[in-house]
Amino acid sequence: MNDLTVLELDALAEIFNISVGRSASALSELTQEPVTMSVPVVHVMPIHRVIELLSPGIGAERLTCVSQMFNGSFSGEAMLMFPENSSLEIVRLMLGSQVPIEQLSEIEQDALNEIGNIILNACFSTIADMLQDTFSCDLPELTVASVDEILQKPESEQTVLFIQIQLALESQNLEGYLAFIMGSGSEANLQQALRGFLEGVQ
Repeated sequence: MNDLTVLELDALAEIFNISVGRSASALSELTQEPVTMSVPVVHVMPIHRVIELLSPGIGAERLTCVSQMFNGSFSGEAMLMFPENSSLEIVRLMLGSQVPIEQLSEIEQDALNEIGNIILNACFSTIADMLQDTFSCDLPELTVASVDEILQKPESEQTVLFIQIQLALESQNLEGYLAFIMGSGSEANLQQALRGFLEGVQ
C-alpha cells in the first residue's frame, strides 16, 4: 500500500470516530454507566512497530484481546485489546460482579467476547456504511497474553491499521487499542475504497 495521504488518514479517523461513538452508547447500556470515548488516533505501521509502541507503556502486563477474522473487499484480522485489569473492570461493571479480578470465570469470558463483539461490529458496520462495502466476520476469540504473543505473526512485516482510543467511565479512564492486520492486497483495496469515499464527499 502506498502511504496514506493526510486526507485519507483524516477519513479513517472520522470513520472510527463515528464507530467508537456507537460503541460508547452500547457500552453505556451494558455497564449502566455513562461511557465516552476519545477521538481515535489512527496509525498505519508494520506489526513490529506496534509492538514497540505498546511495550513501554504496558511493560510485562498482559493484554486481553478479542479478535475476529473478517472478509470483504479488504480482509484480515481485527483485534480489540485492553490491559487485562482494565478489561476485567469493565466486565465487573457490566455484570455487577464483586468477584476478584485475578481470575476469569467462564461468564466473564463470555462478557468480554460480548464487549469485543459490540465494539468490533460497530466498527465494521460504520466502515461498511461509509465505504459502501459488506463484511462477513468469524466468531470472536478471546486471548489473554503479552503484546508480543498476541501480535507476533508469521509475516511480521504485515501492515497494521492501529487505532488508540481512550474510554472514560464514570469511575475511571481506560485505554484500549484496535488493530486491523491486513495483507498487501487488502491494504491496496482499503486505500482505493477511501479514495472513492473522499471523491463522493467532495
